[in-house]
Amino acid sequence: MTTKVTFTIDGPIARIALNRPDKLNALDLECLDLLEQAFAKADADDGVRVVVLSGNGRCFCAGADLAVVDEAIARGEFDAFLRRWHEVFAGIEACGKVTVAAVHGMALAGGFELTQVCDLVVIGDATRIGDQHAKFGLFPGGGSTQRLPRMVGRRTATWMLVSGETVDPADAVGLGLANAVAPEAEVIARADEMALVVAERSVAASRAIKDALARGRDLDLPAALDLEREIAVRHMSSADAARGLAAFKSRSAPDFGYRRPSHGS
Repeated sequence: MTTKVTFTIDGPIARIALNRPDKLNALDLECLDLLEQAFAKADADDGVRVVVLSGNGRCFCAGADLAVVDEAIARGEFDAFLRRWHEVFAGIEACGKVTVAAVHGMALAGGFELTQVCDLVVIGDATRIGDQHAKFGLFPGGGSTQRLPRMVGRRTATWMLVSGETVDPADAVGLGLANAVAPEAEVIARADEMALVVAERSVAASRAIKDALARGRDLDLPAALDLEREIAVRHMSSADAARGLAAFKSRSAPDFGYRRPSHGS
């Protein structure tokens, strides 16, 4: 039986892929459950150092499965659907491992919202990315009204959400919606390059940095700096910090448990 979300381990990388190509990887409740399980599994596996999320078939993700949304509304269960959506997306956002979204084809509506909860994004040079809810008189209830303005600013977010217009891939990088643009056929390879850079770094340091970024986002600056100091003091007493300081003093490269194979080896 084909699963709607696949999970594989490839060296230091956990690969999670949406696997409903015939439905443009539209997300239903089963997909949400499987995404939650996959990210939790990756987070708990000490051998996993970074996660790459992709979509099989023609695109990354076209959004929520509208048949499921329509049914939830008809049954008066749309609030429960959104609560489950928010719960799963918050879990992805809170994953202690760095997450890289490899986005090709399209990432629209809920698919666009899924990119917003990943740490890093590589986007294809012909990919359509944006929130199309407004074009159909719908409300972007999967997180965009709150996460998007925090990422790109209120005016840019307002235009994207009330117009439903997509963003050019190069502009997506300029706005901070993506880190890099790659040819469509090379998106996963480019995401892997980024993932392997992260894999060589300290997992503990990456987790601490993610914690500081997430918890400090909505604090005023003095409170955020207090938080940063608290996390820094805790991390700098760790084994990885000691290893890094020793390597710096000896002018050598620190080994945090994974090194990429050299070319030709």
